[in-house]
Parts: sequence; structure tokens; C-alpha cells
Amino acid sequence: MAQEEGPAIVPEVTCQDVVQWASAYLDEQVGDDRTRQIVLHLAICAGCATYVKQIATVRDVVGLLPKAVEQPSDAHRLKQAFLARARRSPSSR
Repeated sequence: MAQEEGPAIVPEVTCQDVVQWASAYLDEQVGDDRTRQIVLHLAICAGCATYVKQIATVRDVVGLLPKAVEQPSDAHRLKQAFLARARRSPSSR
């Protein structure tokens, strides 16, 4: 008797799996099978759905923050200060 081919059974993911894959899932960097697993889990697990929404919200808010202005390192500033002082010093002539 031939078996009917139906949709493949997708193994269930755990809450721990969802936590591990949350960022990659939100970045759309997981495969189709893993995405289906996560979507199914989120549909039945309110805790994980809330967690993933919180992670998405944090990422969105952080993305709105102004970019940090790169400051010269302390070593670079000290070097510049010493060079400026040496140029002003009469002993360096």
C-alpha cells in the first residue's frame, strides 16, 4: 500500500529555541522551515509572542536614537596636547 504524501511534519520548537532565534527571525535571517516553526510557536505561546514583540520594539527604539559621535581617544588627545606644548616651548628650538 502506497503512502500518501502530505505536508511534511514540522518539529515543534521550544520557548528556548524561540529566544535563541528571535533576533535572526526578526532580521529574516532564518530559513523557511525555521520561520514556519517559529510562527507556529508564536501563534500558540503568548509568552514567546510577547517576548518577540518586546525585542522588536527595543530594536526599533534603539534604531531611532542618534548615532554616537566618535570622540578621539584619550591617547590621541594626549599626543596632540604634548605636540602643541612642544611647539610652544622655547626649549624645543
